[in-house]
Amino acid sequence: MRLLNWRVAISGVLLSVGLAACSSTEEPDYAELQTFEEQVSVNVAWKANVGPGSDEHYSRLAPVYDDGVVFAAERHGNVVALNADNGRRLWRQDLTPATGFSLLGLFRKGPPAKLAGGLTLDGDTLYVGNESGMLYAINKDNGEIQWQSQLEGEVISAPAVGEGYVVLHLGNGMVVSLNAADGEEQWRHEEEVPALTLRGSSSPVISAGGVILGTNNGRAAVLVLESGQMAWDERVATPSGGSDLERIVDIDATPVVRGDQVYMLAFNGELVALELRTGEVVWRRDYQGHRTPQVAGSRIFLTTSESHVVAVDRLSGNESWRSADLYGRSLTEPAVLSGQLVVADRFGFVHWLDRDSGQMMGRYEASDPIQVAPIRAGDKVIVMTIDGRLVALTD
Repeated sequence: MRLLNWRVAISGVLLSVGLAACSSTEEPDYAELQTFEEQVSVNVAWKANVGPGSDEHYSRLAPVYDDGVVFAAERHGNVVALNADNGRRLWRQDLTPATGFSLLGLFRKGPPAKLAGGLTLDGDTLYVGNESGMLYAINKDNGEIQWQSQLEGEVISAPAVGEGYVVLHLGNGMVVSLNAADGEEQWRHEEEVPALTLRGSSSPVISAGGVILGTNNGRAAVLVLESGQMAWDERVATPSGGSDLERIVDIDATPVVRGDQVYMLAFNGELVALELRTGEVVWRRDYQGHRTPQVAGSRIFLTTSESHVVAVDRLSGNESWRSADLYGRSLTEPAVLSGQLVVADRFGFVHWLDRDSGQMMGRYEASDPIQVAPIRAGDKVIVMTIDGRLVALTD
């Protein structure tokens, strides 16, 4: 735990592993891997090193993919672009701050850049921020910094970009809108932050002239994109229980918009479908988590706080299937492929599950823990380990 101006921030990794693990038990608090009939044969296409990685810090710096290029960043300040076919580096930008010149006339590097919020790609620009409140806008073609903006709070979630706006949900609860052309602030919105929260903030989403986000006090909110004024808010999670830990109701998962509905998932709360224009609740279901649900076709796929993988009907909220085979392994969000889901865990394993049944189909061991979700990059799945290594997998 870490005190930040009397606000207690708790690592999402610790919570997703299970708070009960704080007491000693003879039985493991996670699922041991079982043998299965392999239906997906996983092969390594290439490996690449981005930088030192995230160390022991909780990271949400997932890679992004666009038009044959994989973009990745790690905590110490390295941002890279790689050819998705072979892993060859196209460019590298080091955001580590310089502290002056050395005796040889070279820049002397300072402490790690503490990159934490991002990556977001929009058009020709890649956005990433750090715990010191700096947001960088980087040219995706050559890695050059287009502009940078100093903000009054930690950038620990990915910004939303659209319609000429860059909107960030900072670690102190503030929502800030910047001009996408030059990084100048346009408006800000402040929210009340509980004393005890998860170490994270919900990334906002820009849609239909609004900014949709989940708050640290368990509410879904929509702000008017042009002004930051509140359009509506709706409670998704209500604090309950006898301890402060039980009363955490953060919405750290990114809202998911499909058509005229938005889907929100809260820690110690629920999975909720809301009408986008009014905030009216369409359905609620008792699922809890801090990983972003994924929507494909008529289904929502999510990993819960217990690391169950669940498929839910998008229109009714009814559960289609559930797999508890990987409980307690701190699963990432799933990457959705044509016939499978891919999730990774804190022990460095990557798992392929059948989309229609949840049955285990394939597995790969990356050795080092994985905190961020795998991504689909053409015919490959890209995973990033906490030591800053990218692995491209094919089946």
